[in-house]
Amino acid sequence: MSPDIDGERVLRPLHNTTKGHFALLVVFGLAALWLLVAWVYQLRGGMMTVTNLGDWGTAGGVPWGLYIGAFVWWIGIAHGGIAISAAVTVFKIERFRPIARIAEVLTVFALGMAAANIVFSLGRPDRIFNTIVQWPLTVYHSPLAWDIAVITLYLVLSLTYITLSLRDEIYALRPRLPWWLGPIYSVILLGYRPAESEKVEQITWWLAVAILALVPLLSGGVVPWLFGLIAAQPGWFGAAAGPSMLVESLTSAMAFVIIVVAAFRYAYGWEDMIEEAILVDLSKVLALLVLATIWFVIHDVLTGLYLAPAHIDVITETMLTLPFFWLAIGGLLVSFTYLAATVLRPDWFSIPVLVVVSGVVAISILNKKVMFIVEGLMHPSVPPLTNLYPAGEYFPNWVEWSLVLGSIVLVGLGFVIVSKIIPMIELEDAGELVDEPRSSRTDGDSSPDVAADGGVLSGGKLNGSAADTERQPVNSAISDPVDTTGRGVAESDTVGLDSDSATTEEDR
Repeated sequence: MSPDIDGERVLRPLHNTTKGHFALLVVFGLAALWLLVAWVYQLRGGMMTVTNLGDWGTAGGVPWGLYIGAFVWWIGIAHGGIAISAAVTVFKIERFRPIARIAEVLTVFALGMAAANIVFSLGRPDRIFNTIVQWPLTVYHSPLAWDIAVITLYLVLSLTYITLSLRDEIYALRPRLPWWLGPIYSVILLGYRPAESEKVEQITWWLAVAILALVPLLSGGVVPWLFGLIAAQPGWFGAAAGPSMLVESLTSAMAFVIIVVAAFRYAYGWEDMIEEAILVDLSKVLALLVLATIWFVIHDVLTGLYLAPAHIDVITETMLTLPFFWLAIGGLLVSFTYLAATVLRPDWFSIPVLVVVSGVVAISILNKKVMFIVEGLMHPSVPPLTNLYPAGEYFPNWVEWSLVLGSIVLVGLGFVIVSKIIPMIELEDAGELVDEPRSSRTDGDSSPDVAADGGVLSGGKLNGSAADTERQPVNSAISDPVDTTGRGVAESDTVGLDSDSATTEEDR
């Protein structure tokens, strides 16, 4: 374990639930309920009726809007989040190890929200099954088919990566984890053997390499290609579309990671484990990414105005008249100004201000993504687009805002829940936190488990009050709880028993 990581404090949120945690659970839960109400309203009324979206074909209007913009946004956040964790693994950047797990979890949630926005945009959830069934036939011409393929591929990679990185840790910490979450841990440890540790480490490293290789290919390749290769759609094609979208993805991901890391750091008092210097370094990276994003915007505007094809020129000139465009540019400029200023004057650095600036950057990128999607759809200037839908206005209504903002809330709710299930900071030497021995067992879960504070759990219940200030050390052998295959553990991972090390409530 890194000497800077206090394992006891990392495990504490798994056992102690504060009033603030309950409050967040209630707030996020109510907001998620509002999302559900809006979605049911859309399902009952029909997407064309209750939203401001149009339809491809004779109905006209802008067929893609906030939902697809949010989908691209979430995909970018997902790619950037897992890239940070993979970079820590591949390049051995131990300094950023404390935030790797948070970035990994963010990726899984972001991919889920990307998929959710696709479902919202389809109008009916059952259409997703049609898309999957028809995938071999539609993959040659449907961007949606590729969207599903990209999300599925990256979700499988991300879940595999985070599961492999958790197995050793969960195995070692099993006696210290909440007993009532045993089924979840058993799934994570399915087929686990202590001897696999070295191989898993190698597999995880290669997975991280694959993820780093796929980030530019997917976020800067497949996703922009999905739009850029749609024939005759002005605004979606551009020679710099791939690099531009990759930079925007990494920018929004970095901003989101900073927000979530700062939230965990503050909520659990992990200031000494997630040092301010880590956030300072992340802010410098964010400054460079914001600068690159601004540079690509200047590139798009210049090439869109100077001797550009007529339909591109119209779109660019129209975009410059939209208040939302200047809101996005203003947000990026103000954010970069502050981030650059903190490099020159480190005493101006403030974590609360950094969180606000990161929020502005993330919203500005979302704003830009939505404009990218709708600008060409609002102004079709050449056939066959002029035959598919007429020129029109678009602004998301309350249903669309509720669903997209609700997806952000769901990510917050997910973090609140997951922080009660797994350690949110990676514990490299988790075995040192288990102060009681294990012996291999063959009788399933019949042996007592050990509570976080060293007390005994018998029959699934804690012997004695959780408020007890002194616990009885465990004298009996503790069976290996991860033999989920029923074949017994090939190699017994016995940890030396030190009854004197049983912790007390005060110690924790």
